[in-house]
Amino acid sequence: MKKFLLLMLATIAASLSATMLAGTPISQSELPKAAQTFITKYFSKDGVRKVEKDNGRRGMEYEVDFMSGAEVEFTSEGDWKEVKASRGTSVPSAIVPTAIAKYVDTNFKGQTIVEISRKRGGYEVELSNGTELKLTEDAKPMQPHKGGHGRRR
Repeated sequence: MKKFLLLMLATIAASLSATMLAGTPISQSELPKAAQTFITKYFSKDGVRKVEKDNGRRGMEYEVDFMSGAEVEFTSEGDWKEVKASRGTSVPSAIVPTAIAKYVDTNFKGQTIVEISRKRGGYEVELSNGTELKLTEDAKPMQPHKGGHGRRR
């Protein structure tokens, strides 16, 4: 009986934490103007399935899921933070820095960019074959950040 009660409590706790971590549903019109413009420009033919806002590490963040399966995350200002293409497609080429697009075309013939994220110091891209690259805007490999997290003894 005790095991059953513990299992039930654990299940309830997991459900509550998942609910609390989930974003708050909002309407597309509540997105920052820049995000609305981005959607109109690059995803106008794709229906919006859900829009959520969430309090992230750097303020409010927004996530938009499309009917096709594509997803876009935006910053509080409405700038794209991460773009995932729907299955079998690639991210809009106009959002990929030119040097990165050329690098991928030259070094990974036939591959397309299916996911791109803005990171401190550059971009993280995933190619259609699963390869992940971390590149600066001018397509140089990103250097690992030297964080002051923890000390060795």
